[in-house]
Parts: sequence; C-alpha cells; structure tokens
Amino acid sequence: SLAGPPNEKPYLDPLQHEWYVHLPYPSECKKTSGQILSFVATDGSIGAGKTRDKPECYLYATQLRAIFVKLFQYDPNRPVIALLNYCRSGGGLEFLRRPNTRKLLGADSWPLFLMSSCQASHDALVGGIWDTWFDGLAKFLTESEAKDDYTAHDKKLSDLFFEAKRDYHIHNLYELKDLVKTLAFPSNFSTTSNQNRVAARYDEDLAGVICAAPDGSPDYKKAREMQQRYEMGKSFRGDKVVFYHPNDWCGDQVNLEDAIRKAVLKSAIPGNVRWRQKSPNF
Repeated sequence: SLAGPPNEKPYLDPLQHEWYVHLPYPSECKKTSGQILSFVATDGSIGAGKTRDKPECYLYATQLRAIFVKLFQYDPNRPVIALLNYCRSGGGLEFLRRPNTRKLLGADSWPLFLMSSCQASHDALVGGIWDTWFDGLAKFLTESEAKDDYTAHDKKLSDLFFEAKRDYHIHNLYELKDLVKTLAFPSNFSTTSNQNRVAARYDEDLAGVICAAPDGSPDYKKAREMQQRYEMGKSFRGDKVVFYHPNDWCGDQVNLEDAIRKAVLKSAIPGNVRWRQKSPNF
C-alpha cells in the first residue's frame, strides 16, 4: 500500500506500508519490470488515481533494500553514501532501524551511510537537504584540496550531515516559523492599532528561537524566555501579552514551547542511518 497523506500520522508501520520515489519513465521493458516488481507490494497503487497507478515508474524502498543486499554481497567493503531526497524518503531508511532485519541481511557490517530529506510520513521541502549537503561537501573537498591532504582531518560523514542538517533548518526556518504561527499568536494582535508591527515583531522574535540550538533545531530555553518577556510587558512597550490559538481566540492560553514542539512534529526533518559504526570515516 502507499504511505498515505503527509503529516497525518507520526509513525507508519514499515511492515504494512510501502514507500517509493516516482521516476519520470517506466522500466525499460515489460519483462524486466515484472522481474524487479515481483517481490514488491504494488497493489496499493492500482486505481490510486492519475500519476499514482503506475508501479513500473516507481523505485520502491523494498527494491532499494534488495539493491543494497546484492551490492554488498558482491563487494562487502565498498563504501556507499546515498541521499534519498524526495517526499517521505524516510521510509527508505526504516528497514535499517529494525535490528532483526539488519541481522537477517547482515547489514550491520555494511559500509553504508544513508540519508533522507524528511520522515517517512512527511513531504519534503522543495530541494530537501540536497543543497546544504552538497554545498558542505564541496566546501570540505575544496579546503582539503587546498591543503593537498584529504586525510589530515578528523571530520566524519556524520559531522558533514550534522552541518548540512543545521544549515537546512536555518535556510528553511520559514516552514517551522509559519507552523508555530498556526498554533500560537500574540494576544495584542487583536487590540493594537498597528497589527503589522505586532506581526513583524513576533516573526522576528520567533526567528531568533526556532533555529537557535547548535544543530539548527529550536532552543526551548529561549522560547520560555521569550514568553516570559511577552507576559511581563518587556516586548511591546509595557503591554502584557499572552498567546492564543488563532482558532480559539481569547480561549485557553497557549504555551509557546508546547506550540513549537507540536510544530516540529509537523515539519520536514532530514534523517540518517549509518552502519559499520567502527569505521573512522563514518
């Protein structure tokens, strides 16, 4: 079956769902297509609607798993770095998060570093983590080439991914910021004569919070401090401000930290898995 609508479920059972990337063209011939799809659960695509009912145009996560198995059987010491940069690409990582599956496949010995641009149940942002990953990789290679030494460093792939994910959050802070605004908005927006000023100040303050942690994620301590400033009248010339849900205005007050945590669950977050943990380059 297909993965289902984005952002509706925080977790989808990988044993009951199939993930895929949609390719622009079908497999080259009917005979080959049948062979490479014979072990994939494709029934969920039949009758799914325009552009969604052509399994021969998909690369399924099950096929991806089979590719890795064959590859490492043939050459178990060949390092592989892969970026799955498409909507719900986190579904392609799920099999490596299951200990029994890894044991069955022998995956714990694979020299594999696998990344995704979002979770299994989320659509990716336009561009995903592509730009920040390759920009960081290019910078690292350029610096190493300038020193004429690719080994005189202690940076690992996991370090490069950490930096790429941090930069991704910073470059795309608008997504999380806008999600927070759908859950919490300052109370003086409805009483002020200058709503633009209130909205702009709130936008600026949120921007200084939601990507402020070292890894580009929200700094919840700063979020609590921001709410305290608002409530104490330190942000709007003495006006004491609380937060309301836009759809429940003047109802229950909203805790800003809680709103940010809920917004994070709705946002696209890159992920990664890596094996052969003892390798110095991983």
